Amino acid sequence: MPTMTDEHPIPTWLRGLVRLDFVAAVLLTVLAPLVLLIRAFTRHREQLPTLLAYWRSSSLLMVTVYLLAGERRSAFLTGIAARLLIPFTLRVAPATTDRWFLRWRQAVRGYCLLGAVLNMPLLRCLRSHPPATICRAYAEPPREFAALLHPRASQEQLGRVGVWGLWAFLAGAVLVRGIAALRSRGSVL
Repeated sequence: MPTMTDEHPIPTWLRGLVRLDFVAAVLLTVLAPLVLLIRAFTRHREQLPTLLAYWRSSSLLMVTVYLLAGERRSAFLTGIAARLLIPFTLRVAPATTDRWFLRWRQAVRGYCLLGAVLNMPLLRCLRSHPPATICRAYAEPPREFAALLHPRASQEQLGRVGVWGLWAFLAGAVLVRGIAALRSRGSVL
């Protein structure tokens, strides 16, 4: 399997921009919704269905991180798909007056939609040989993050975890849609 390494250095400005996007993604799509989920269990129960649906859809972002850490080019497609799926999941707000939740919802929807549009050029990473500089730049933060979490795992192992995660995500999506279809028909489940 070809790797995303190349003799051309990644420009400092591009590396900085990609890292900023990775940090923003962690803050907006992991830490903030985790705090909101904890608050929802204690004070804002009306937000639980929306937040649980959010976590199902945002799990595709973690799959993307593992795919990138394993140098799987499909990660560029799953990353854009996740950024489109999250705003779709959050399109209907629960009946809540919690300003923190409403602000986060608007911020993450805007961030994800803008990110999806700005990341469209990454689709060329699916086929570029050798990988373009921007493709390699986007793979750096996930590799470093995975090295922190899994110091003994090889890139190949991380890539396999990403592939398994993608299959689990797809199976879960089919299962959720199937259950919803059965419920809409009045079948018991």
